[in-house]
Amino acid sequence: MGSLNIYSGSVLQCSFPRVLSASLCDKLSGERTLEFSVLASRSQPLSVGMTVELDGQYYNIVRISKQITGGFPVTTAQCEHISYILNDAAYNLVTFVFEGTPTAGLTELLSGTPFSVGTVETTERVEAAFTDQSPLSRRNALMRFIDACGCEVEYDGYVIHLRKHRGSTVRKPLMDGENVTNLSVTIDGRENTAAYEISLFKMADLQAGDEVNITYTPMGIQADTRIVSIQYNPFYRYTVRVEVGNYVPNLMASSATQLDRIRQEFRAADGRLESTIESVDGELSQLTQTVSGFDLRIATAEGAVSELSLTVGGFDTRIADAEGAVSVLSQTVSGFDTRIEDAEGSVSALSQSLTSITTRIETAEGNISTVTQTADKINWLIASGTSSSNFTMTDRAISLVADTIDLSGYVTISALETAGKTTINGSNITTGTIHADRIDTSTLKVKTIYATSGKVSLTEYSSNNMYIGGDGTWNYSYTYIFAGSQIKLASWDGVGTHALIFDTSNHCVRPATTVDWDLGNVSYPFGKVWCESVTIRNIGNDGFIGFNGGTFEIVASGSSVNRLGSSTYYWDTGYISKLYLSSSCYLSASGSNLQVNGTTIGGDTNPNMAGKEVRMGGSTAYYITATTGRQLRPSSSSSYYAFYLGTSSYYWHYAYIGSNTVKLGSSTSSKLGFFSATPVTRQTVSSSATVATLISALKKYGLIG
Repeated sequence: MGSLNIYSGSVLQCSFPRVLSASLCDKLSGERTLEFSVLASRSQPLSVGMTVELDGQYYNIVRISKQITGGFPVTTAQCEHISYILNDAAYNLVTFVFEGTPTAGLTELLSGTPFSVGTVETTERVEAAFTDQSPLSRRNALMRFIDACGCEVEYDGYVIHLRKHRGSTVRKPLMDGENVTNLSVTIDGRENTAAYEISLFKMADLQAGDEVNITYTPMGIQADTRIVSIQYNPFYRYTVRVEVGNYVPNLMASSATQLDRIRQEFRAADGRLESTIESVDGELSQLTQTVSGFDLRIATAEGAVSELSLTVGGFDTRIADAEGAVSVLSQTVSGFDTRIEDAEGSVSALSQSLTSITTRIETAEGNISTVTQTADKINWLIASGTSSSNFTMTDRAISLVADTIDLSGYVTISALETAGKTTINGSNITTGTIHADRIDTSTLKVKTIYATSGKVSLTEYSSNNMYIGGDGTWNYSYTYIFAGSQIKLASWDGVGTHALIFDTSNHCVRPATTVDWDLGNVSYPFGKVWCESVTIRNIGNDGFIGFNGGTFEIVASGSSVNRLGSSTYYWDTGYISKLYLSSSCYLSASGSNLQVNGTTIGGDTNPNMAGKEVRMGGSTAYYITATTGRQLRPSSSSSYYAFYLGTSSYYWHYAYIGSNTVKLGSSTSSKLGFFSATPVTRQTVSSSATVATLISALKKYGLIG
C-alpha cells in the first residue's frame, strides 16, 4: 500500500503514509469514489479541486468537511475519480453519432480530454447515436458507448480500458472459512433476481467484477454471481463490504380505474396479483399476492404506515407514524429481526436467528453501536463520524481496532505458545514518544535514533565494536558530528583525563593534557601529512623530527637563528620545486659537489658544466644557449626577440675569434660599424668607381678616418 499523495496541478503539496480513516468504493458500473480523514493539524494543504493519487489512481477533492471527533479536530475529504471531470461543461458534446470499431469510437470520445485509450477487448463494429439531449455530457456518452460495445470500463490512471469481463472469471467461494461477518439477501420475484450484501473481516483477493459463489445452507442460499461493488479501507483492509448480483426492479405496466373519490388499480403478471386502493385524501391500501406469499400496506393521508409481508417461511411487520418513527418486526422459522427508528433517525435493531444474535443502535447523528454474537464469534463495533472501534473475539484470536486504546491498571501479556515471550509486529505499531528507563533487545532496527538535542545513527556490529555511519556492508556518504565547544575521544577512565579533543571553538585537534597523545607511532605511521603551516614545539631542547627512521635535528626558533638542519646533522637529499634565498645567502657544497638539474657545478671555484647544454637569459622560449655542439648562440634567429653581444653603451673589451670563419650580418640589410661609427647597410659602388668613391664608402663603415 503506497502513500496518499496530494497535488495542486502538477506540484506535490504533501503525502500521507497513513490516515485516520479511509473508504474506497469501486463499482462495476464505472463509479469510483474515495473518502479519507486526517487530523486537522495536518490538513492545511488540502483544498477543493486538488488531485489525490493513490496506488496509481487519481481522484479530485470535491468536498471538505471539518468536525471534532473524540476531542480531536478532524478534516474529511470526499473525492471522485478523475474521470468525473468529463461531466464538466468544457467537455460537453453537441451529439455523438458513430459507426465503426470500438477502438476508433473510444478514441473519438476521448479526443480533447486528458484521457487516452488503453486495451479494447472487442473488435465488433458498433453503432451509436446519442441525439436525445444536447449538450451531451462527455462522461454520459462514454458510459453509453461502453454499454453499446457490450464491455465494462476499467481505469488505469488516465488510461481507459474496455474489458469484456472485469475481474476474475475463475469463480471464488465467498463463504469459505470464517471471513464473512454479515450476509443479507433481497429476492425479487417480479424480476426473478436476487441482490446480496456481504461484509468481510478481511479484504482477501477480491475486486469488482469477480465471479463468486455464495453458499449458506442455514439460509438456503446457493448462487453463482458477480461482485458488482466493493468498499474497503485501502490502508487497513478489514471490514470489507461487497455487493453481488443485480437487483434493479422494473415498474410493470398497469391499468387504473378512477372511481368517485377513490382510485383502484389491479396489476397481474407472471403469477402475481396486485391491488391498490387510494382515496383522494391520500389514504392508501396495497395488497400484493403471489403463490409464495402476500404483502399488505396501509397508509394514512398524514403518512402513518402499517405493512405486513407474509410468506411460508415467515412474516415482516412494519409500522411508521406520520412523524417518521418506524417499528419493524421480521420473523422466520430460523429467527426474527426487530427494528425501531424515531423521527430524528435514531435506530435500534435486534436480529436473532438459530445461529446468531445481532443488536444495532444508531443515532440520528450517525453514531453506531453493534453487537453480533454467533456460536464461534462475538463482534462489537462502535462508530462515530469518521472514527470507529471494532472488537472481535473467537476461540482462536482477538482483534481490536480503534483510534485510541486506553488500558488502565496493571496489564500483563503472556504468550501462550512460548513461555515468557510476546511477539509484536513492529510494522503495525504507530505511536508518539515511548518513555522507558531501559530497553533490552538483541536487534533494534530504526531509521533514526533521536538524542536530546539531535540525532545519531548507530550500529553494534559485534560485541566489542560500535559503528557510526557504517559497518563495512553499509555506509553513509558523510557522517557529521556537531558540538558547540569540544568533541572528546578517550578510553573509558571515568573522567576522560587522557582524551583527544576536537576543539570546535578554536578549530583545532589537541590532547587534553600536554604531550599526552602521539600522531601515529613507530609501527603505524601516517602516510602523508598536508598542512598549511607546521609549528614544532621544543620542550627542554629535546624536540626532534624523524624521517625514514632517522633523528634529524630541528632547532627551535630564536630571535636571530633559523636553521634547516645543523652543522652536525645535515639533510641528506632535498627535493625542492622552488628555493627562495635572501640577498646575503649562498650555497656551499662543503667538500662535495653541488648539482643543479643533474649538472655538477662543483664544490670549488671552478664549477664544471662540461657536456651539458646551458640556457641563460631571455625567457623559457627565447634564450642564449651553450650547446653540446660547442655553440654559443641565441635560441631563435628572429629579429623580434634578438639578442645582443654587448650594447652601444657597454662594449665587450676584448674579442678573440679563431681563424676559421667569421660572418657578420645575415642579409644585405644588416648594418655594420667599426671604431664607434654609426652602423650602415652594405654600400654599393660600380666596378669602374673612382678611388674617392671607394674611400667615401669605407668612411661610412668607420674603417678610414
